[in-house]
This record gives sequence, structure tokens and C-alpha cells, in this order.
Amino acid sequence: MENIVIVIPSLEPDAKLLELLASIRKRGQTWPIVIVDDGSGDGYQALFDVAEKEYACEVLRHATNKGKGAAIKTAIRHILSERKKAEYIVTIDSDGQHTPDDMIKCIQAAEVHENALVLGVRDFSQNIPLRSKFGNLLTRNVMRLMTGIDIKDTQTGLRVIPALFMERLLEIPGDRFEYETQMLLETKRNDWKIHSQEISTIYLDENASSHFRVIADSIAIYAVFFKYLLSSIAAFLLDVAVYALLIRLLKAVSLYSIGVSSVGARGVSALFNYFVNRNMVFSKNSGHSGFLKYFALVLIQILLSTNLVYFGHLLFPRFDTVPIKIMVDGLLFFFSYYIQKNFIFTR
Repeated sequence: MENIVIVIPSLEPDAKLLELLASIRKRGQTWPIVIVDDGSGDGYQALFDVAEKEYACEVLRHATNKGKGAAIKTAIRHILSERKKAEYIVTIDSDGQHTPDDMIKCIQAAEVHENALVLGVRDFSQNIPLRSKFGNLLTRNVMRLMTGIDIKDTQTGLRVIPALFMERLLEIPGDRFEYETQMLLETKRNDWKIHSQEISTIYLDENASSHFRVIADSIAIYAVFFKYLLSSIAAFLLDVAVYALLIRLLKAVSLYSIGVSSVGARGVSALFNYFVNRNMVFSKNSGHSGFLKYFALVLIQILLSTNLVYFGHLLFPRFDTVPIKIMVDGLLFFFSYYIQKNFIFTR
């Protein structure tokens, strides 16, 4: 594979960056290497100068730190403009976590799995830093639950990206570590293939050189997953508020009053939830068929909710129906998510 460009996002690197470059060049690899200096400052310019002069690298510079995602986007823009024949880019970290041998394994996998995003995945069953193991396992399980994407290592920086994906990857949100998560979600939206290639699991000095900000970057990553949860909570609160208002206006509690209140409340909240989910969560224009499917689901939920709330009222007549409805609709939340993800807003 000839038309490959290696991309190395770098913030305040140390000698491990030069060791990586030397190791790549010793293998006789003449692939272009683009390093993005993500605002490291004047104290690191001598190191980047060595990368340019001794290892024939191109160094692109951010005046201030913008984040790993922004650095990858800068490299992609440069490659699309200056290296139009590139068929793949390979992103690799500069902190010693990835070896040239593993990089080549991923490139070879890309040759076999054409037009797939190839991920170099690590084995987290080994003895690795707790924060790295916990973060990766948590993200992996949340992603699998919320999207159906099942990947061992969601935060790996070793990736082979086909040129076919690059323009689209410039459009997705995220400038820091959450960008790598957004990239995976974009494969789901566009039905792109993902191939996982096992690589060495290397953590030097308890991963002390990592620039991952545990709180800020974790919030940014998990915000990607919880859009659906937040949209559903907002719709849920709207539904409960309208239901509480209508049931008070109708005064007598009966199957009829519960039904009328449920239909009115769900009609208002469903319109809100449909447009939020379509445009902000699942990012799909589902058209008329999706709209009809969604409101068929709403009707089923109304029937289930009405009857279960009424049944709860018969069992516990002293209780107000509003908290009973909250409990019932809380259970129906999971049923609704599964149906929307797999049958309405597909991909």
C-alpha cells in the first residue's frame, strides 16, 4: 500500500516521539508523516525541528492548544488539499503507546478489509493503569448499550482511515478526545465497516504522559451517549406535567380520565421527543415512514401506560396516579429506546 500518510497529533512531546519516528524510518518506510503541534509552545520547537530535518516530517502548528480532535481535522484538511492521492491516513499517538510493528499490522488489515475503519485495539484484561482500564471498559459498555457498536477499545488512537471517510469526518463535532468517539458513531450513522486489529498493550509510567483530562474529557465523551437520555427525560417531564394538569381538570379518576389525560400528555411530549430524537440524537431524516412508525410506537405506549396506570390505581387506590405513571413510564423508557434504535431511527 503506497498512498498512505501517517498523522501524529502531538502536545508537549518528549523523546518518545523521536524514537517513534526513528523506528518507522529504520524499517525503510518512506510514507509521508504529518505531525500536528497542538500548541506545545516555544520550548518544544527544537524537537519538532529535529522531526522535520532528520525524519522528513511535515509539521503543522496550532498557535494554541485546540485538542486532539482539532489536530486530526487539521491534518485531514492538509492532506485533502496537498496530498490528494492519499488513499488512507494512519493516526498514531506520540507517547510510545503504539509501535511501528502494530501500525503496519493495522495497515495490512486495511488492505484486506477495504473501505473499513481499522482500529488497533488493546487487551484490557492485562495489568494496566486503573483509570485507563475503567474508562475504556465503561465507554465500551455504554457504547454497546446505547448504539449497538461492540468494540474492545473505543479510545484507541491507532486508526487507519480510508480517504472515502475524510471529508465527512471534518464535519462531525468534537475537538478533543470525544472526537474519537464521535468518529465511531459516524461509522454507525453511515453504515461504514469497522475492523478491530489486536495490538500490543503498552502503558509507560502508568500512562503519565497522557494529556487526557479525566473529568472534562470524560464529560465530553459521555455527553455523546446521553443525548438520548436527556431528550427522553425532557419529554418525560413534559408528559408528566401535561398529564398532571389534565387529570386535575377531569377531577374523577377512572379509566376514561386516565386515558384522556395519557393521550393528551403523550401527544404533546411525543411531538417534542420525535423531532429532538430525529434531529439531535439519531441524526436521521426518517421521512414519512419513520414518522408513522414512531407514532405507532406512541400509540402502543399510550395503551400500555393507560392500562398499567389504571391497574396500579386499582391495586393502590390511596396513591395518586401521577407517581404511578412515573414508575410505569420509567419502565417503558427502555422498551421505547430499543424500538427506536432498531426499527425507527436505524443506523
